[in-house]
Amino acid sequence: MSLTVSSTTDPYGVAAAYWDRLHIGPGSAALVSFFAGLAPPGGHALEIGPGTGRVTLAVAGRVASVHCLEPSPAMRAVLMTKLAAEPDLRDRVTVLGAAAPDFRFGRRFDYIYLAAVYEDVPPEARRPLFAALAECLAPGGVLAMDMVTDEAVPDHPQREVRSARQGECRYTLSSAVWPLGPDLAGVRRVYRTYHRDTLVATETTKGDYHLHRPADVLADLRAAGLTAVGGSAVTDEVTPLDDKGTLIARHDS
Repeated sequence: MSLTVSSTTDPYGVAAAYWDRLHIGPGSAALVSFFAGLAPPGGHALEIGPGTGRVTLAVAGRVASVHCLEPSPAMRAVLMTKLAAEPDLRDRVTVLGAAAPDFRFGRRFDYIYLAAVYEDVPPEARRPLFAALAECLAPGGVLAMDMVTDEAVPDHPQREVRSARQGECRYTLSSAVWPLGPDLAGVRRVYRTYHRDTLVATETTKGDYHLHRPADVLADLRAAGLTAVGGSAVTDEVTPLDDKGTLIARHDS
């Protein structure tokens, strides 16, 4: 007998348990290095949407403090469990169950970053988000992001994209993506658990995948008093993350 679960309201409630095994691909090390490499030694950082913390832990090893805004309780639980096993880092990392741009700190940060979170941000939310982040960014501070590209809206039928084993279980992730507009796609992800090759659980999530175009992002950055200074989204530099659309900005003041 197999258990079937469907989630349309909180996809990360299902996904968090599988995230590090099924969503972290071969480019993850380069992504982590990109964001960690921009972290100012001894500075103070703000992370928007840390998820399970793959970038958080690397940044925390370089800075004096990291504040994280993560609205998903399931993702926060994984991150907090990781921090419990890192006594040298846990005092540096503050994890808050909140989302930008609604949360206000009343302080400024040397470094703010958004790693692999833009798919969840509607384009109309980008300008108020940048305005809120500009208020939190210290003069000369760095704002970094990825997923700023002119790629075509993805479109592919349901297919298995990754699998992993643990003990006697095998876990698989399959996904389907279909266009909903020029900058929007629908996504369906199916997680299956096999015990000794017998299917015992199927969990399904559905959501939106938002795309963010460089010209639009640059215009919204300028409106917030931020200037792009680097990244593959705006330059011809060759990096391992060209397909991820990296972008680095600074506060104009």
